Amino acid sequence: MSALIKSDVSLRRTVKHLLRVSLAGAALVGLVSLLVHPFGAVRAHNSAAPLLAGAEVHPAVAQIVERSCQNCHSERTHWPWYSYVAPVSWLIENDVWKARGHMNLSVWDQYTVEKRQELLGELAAAVRSRQMPPPRYTLMHSSAKLSAAESDQIYRWARGERRRLRSMNPPASEER
Repeated sequence: MSALIKSDVSLRRTVKHLLRVSLAGAALVGLVSLLVHPFGAVRAHNSAAPLLAGAEVHPAVAQIVERSCQNCHSERTHWPWYSYVAPVSWLIENDVWKARGHMNLSVWDQYTVEKRQELLGELAAAVRSRQMPPPRYTLMHSSAKLSAAESDQIYRWARGERRRLRSMNPPASEER
C-alpha cells in the first residue's frame, strides 16, 4: 500500500513540475513574441489617410478594397489576437511587410503616375486570375473573399483608372 501512495505522490510532483515548466515556457513565448519583430516595426505604421488618395474610385469599389485589400496592402491593418503570438506573429508581419512593400494603398498619392499604372495593371491581373486575395488569407478571413462580380468590378475599375492616368500623362513618344 505504501508503494501505491509513493507513486501517487511522485505522479503529483511530476504533474506539478510539468505545469510549472509549461507555464514558464508559455510566458517565455509570450515575452519573445512581444519583443522580437524580425520584419521591423510593421505595426508602428498606422494611417488614417484615405486609401487610394488621388484616384477616382467608385464607392462600391472602395468598399470592396477596404474589406478585401486594406488589411495587408495599407497602413490600416487590423491585428487579430493571434497576430501577437510568435511564431504566427512573425508570419503575419512578414506577409503585411511584403504586401505593403509591393503596393501600399495608404501612400497611393506618393507613387508616380507610371508606378500607379504599373500597380493597377498588376492588380487587375491578380484579381482576375484569383491570386488576390490569396487563398491562405481568405481561409482565416472569409469576409475578404471576392465574388466573381466583385473581382470583375475591381478589374474594370483598375483598367479604367489606368486608362484615365494614361490620358492625363501620355508617354513621351506621344508628346511630340
